[in-house]
Amino acid sequence: MKSKICEMLGIEFPLLAFSHCRDVVAAVSKAGGMGVFGAVNLHPERLKEELTWIDDHVDGMPYGIDLIVPNKFEGKGEEVSTEQILNAIPQGHRDFTKGILNDYDIDTDGLEDLKEGAKQFRMNLSDEGAAT
Repeated sequence: MKSKICEMLGIEFPLLAFSHCRDVVAAVSKAGGMGVFGAVNLHPERLKEELTWIDDHVDGMPYGIDLIVPNKFEGKGEEVSTEQILNAIPQGHRDFTKGILNDYDIDTDGLEDLKEGAKQFRMNLSDEGAAT
């Protein structure tokens, strides 16, 4: 099954799989698709660790990395707090998420720890954080 995207990316099948799970990325790439690793919230040292693992498990097949590298965004150059980022999430999204978690009895203990990802995301939006 050849297509222009297969030729462009050097893959066998026109399958692109975006995942934060390195195992999924490696499996898709090894199978002839294009695994794409979601790395937006990763600290540079952790990103290096994950990419090294993927390199060691794709048998030389191509894969991608999904990063947010905005050329321009509101507030660029300004100090943005973690609270400002978290407060930018619309209340409707928060309510929807809370409803799903409650409906399916999903344990929410430890979700506060996810704020650490928001802190790293905040750093990645700064010139200093993007440069590391």
